[in-house]
Amino acid sequence: SLTDSQETDTPGEAVFTGSTGFAAQAKISREQVRSQNKADLQDIINNEEIDDEEKQEAIHTMVSMTDLSEKEAAAEVLLQAKGFQEAVVSINGDAVDVVVNAAELTDVQRAQIEDIVKRKTDIAAENIVISTIAQ
Repeated sequence: SLTDSQETDTPGEAVFTGSTGFAAQAKISREQVRSQNKADLQDIINNEEIDDEEKQEAIHTMVSMTDLSEKEAAAEVLLQAKGFQEAVVSINGDAVDVVVNAAELTDVQRAQIEDIVKRKTDIAAENIVISTIAQ
């Protein structure tokens, strides 16, 4: 965050608080964790002392992670296209967490989010949890 002595070129651009910062930060954090996990898996795959079975498991895990990332990104892009600008979709096992930049959502909006996420992730509606961030 900026201190009083710092200025930005654009007035009113000072500090990102709340939702906009949250979505960007959540996506960066998610990518950092995945990036580290992939690096760890790559170490297993490249390690000559580890048996083939463990290597195959590491490869399988890496493919699954890539698949999850693609599903999350596809859902986020479609949600954005439907007007949910700051949506973050996180798949955890057989459940999905969706965080949306809105003070509140109508039932119609919730249904729309559920439908998009269900289609893009193949996860049942009852396992989709939608949360909002107050603006």
